[in-house]
Amino acid sequence: MVFSFNTTYKQLDPDLYSRVAPKNIDNPEILSINDGLCADLGLDAAKLNAHILAGQDLIEEPIAQAYAGHQYGSFTVLGDGRAMILGEHVHAGDRYDIQLKGSGRTPYSGRGDGNATVSSMLREYLYSYAMQNLNIKTSRSLAVIETEEAVERRQTEPGAILVRVMNSHIRYGTFQYVAAQVSDELPRFTDYVIDRHYPQLKTEDRTYLEFFDAVMQSSIEMVVDWLRVGFIHGVMNTDNMSIDGETFDYGPCAFMNYYDEETVFSSIDKHGRYAFGNQRPILRWNLERLAEALQPLCTQSALTSNELEAKLDEFEDRFDAQYYTMMRRKLGINSDGEKELVDEFVEWLRTSNADYTNTFLELEMPGTFDDPVFVTAEFERLRNKLTAVGLDEELMQEANPRYIPRNYLVEEALNEYIETGNLSKLKGLLTVLEDPYTSMDLDSQFQQPPPREFDAEYATYCNT
Repeated sequence: MVFSFNTTYKQLDPDLYSRVAPKNIDNPEILSINDGLCADLGLDAAKLNAHILAGQDLIEEPIAQAYAGHQYGSFTVLGDGRAMILGEHVHAGDRYDIQLKGSGRTPYSGRGDGNATVSSMLREYLYSYAMQNLNIKTSRSLAVIETEEAVERRQTEPGAILVRVMNSHIRYGTFQYVAAQVSDELPRFTDYVIDRHYPQLKTEDRTYLEFFDAVMQSSIEMVVDWLRVGFIHGVMNTDNMSIDGETFDYGPCAFMNYYDEETVFSSIDKHGRYAFGNQRPILRWNLERLAEALQPLCTQSALTSNELEAKLDEFEDRFDAQYYTMMRRKLGINSDGEKELVDEFVEWLRTSNADYTNTFLELEMPGTFDDPVFVTAEFERLRNKLTAVGLDEELMQEANPRYIPRNYLVEEALNEYIETGNLSKLKGLLTVLEDPYTSMDLDSQFQQPPPREFDAEYATYCNT
């Protein structure tokens, strides 16, 4: 079948969205389609032609969502400036937003053109595919459709549309928008979000408090998973934080190679606000903003501001618990405790600047990598300490990927398509990232970090 839409978001206050139409495209071409996601959604890939996927053959009227957000610390009223939701697809009792990205202007576009470049949409397709297979909750990309128009960003490229799938696109920033613009709607909107994402909470006595608690927990789990694989989101504004703990908006994102908590690849993050090591404190900061947005509920329900503050005060301990559980698994420690040993190993990573991904593979399989840092006395001493309490291979293989999207390989694949129209390198990456926890070839280029000079100069861009 094609999409089975039942869009409940349209039942909310009209101030929360605008009815829109995708731009006209004469000859859309499917560059890539995710057959596995088609199956998960109960879709017949053979019936999903380019015109349907590009929003040219509409099943119902699309909408663009309004929201707000703290962008690099400054509050701004926003909205879908180059995206629109075709509808909410229902399959096997589950509901999914089907969104077009790069589909033209909306009432929230401002000075933007509503378009997207083919390289940025292929990048998101690749990263969301990798994150899904790295077992991290994420938006998913159903397809990339190339258009005939030319889009100017840092260079002129063909335009493209990404078909993005999420449980929903409701963000921290959506709550900020409701609180700031339509505060009388906040109880109804919050009830809608709870019904859609956390229906188990409807039996709780303190439903709104438990809702904030659940959002905080899902967000902690998401960010700890980022730290597990070395992922740097790059733009953790509150409008890019999912209320459901889904990673999304793969703009200036990248993966850390050599361990450095100050690693930043985003060209616009001049002060390292969203550096690898800052993702934890920024999550706490973002949750504080969400709690502020929920404050009006304190006068309209039994929720109190003291209860919200008390929940926030649990953040550090809960993040620590999730983080140390994750790190013990990466080190193969099949017991509680050993916090000091985990801290000692992370301190070695800081001082050695070793490749983050390959370090844990080297612990599991000594002699895998010809890197001087792995034959030092300090590394051997730590390995011996870990041998006594950890290095459980089964735990390590579940927690430590063999492959990540190495930044330089991603750029090579994207450049190949832009320069030659050839997708072979991109398809090669997708094949490897289909099963990133299984080594196909230990000497493979896909496991090799780039030269350090590459990382020192590498920059990623939003491309909006």
